[in-house]
Amino acid sequence: MSLPHTVSIKSDLGRLIAHALPAKLTFDQACMRQGQFGETYIQNVIHEVATTNLNVADHWIRQNFAHPTLQDDRSLRKAGAPRALDFFITPTAGRVGRSLAIEVKWTLSPHCKLRTIITDLYRLKIVRMANHTTDGMFVLCGLRDDISNLLTKLRAESQKRAIGRTYGPPLVTIGEMSKSGNSQFAPIDENGRFLGGTKVRSKLPIQSNGKPRIPTTVHAQFLGQATVGLRAWSAAVWRIT
Repeated sequence: MSLPHTVSIKSDLGRLIAHALPAKLTFDQACMRQGQFGETYIQNVIHEVATTNLNVADHWIRQNFAHPTLQDDRSLRKAGAPRALDFFITPTAGRVGRSLAIEVKWTLSPHCKLRTIITDLYRLKIVRMANHTTDGMFVLCGLRDDISNLLTKLRAESQKRAIGRTYGPPLVTIGEMSKSGNSQFAPIDENGRFLGGTKVRSKLPIQSNGKPRIPTTVHAQFLGQATVGLRAWSAAVWRIT
């Protein structure tokens, strides 16, 4: 009996995505295709990067995947669309290796708000908690200034919970705020305050006891950011564990 074939996801996939997205946006804008821009457009570019850098015989690349860990307990489920990851990459049958969950946000979308970003980070962590062979990746794409403003607002939102102390920002790039690009944050602080509030809490899966599944400390590692063109299209990518 042959042993399963071990496969791996390219370690620089996040960096490749960060560079490909603003380059593609700049090119398509030059070709007057900006009417196509949006989160679906971004997902299609990421899918193309993933399929050309991963062997499809070794990995399944699923879009809008309703991961079972993100669903309410079976006894409490209600009608409606299941919670889904933008991407879930797993080894194919007969292969073993790490999986990758990806969430994507387009800064020009009205759905790209602090609470939806925080929800994505929590969901990636919850999937990671269910299976430690799964890594998370968060992609934030749009205009460079919009990305910077969202990161600043995210830091301020986290800091609101602090009394007499300073919290580190949940997501950082390499620069003034961080030399390593590493950050972490606890969803619930020592005073019991939940980052994201009731609206984010309501988006988390409900356990059999009727309470939402709250993730443990979220760790983020900055993988790269690229900016291209006169409009300064940009994409930043983090590994979430």
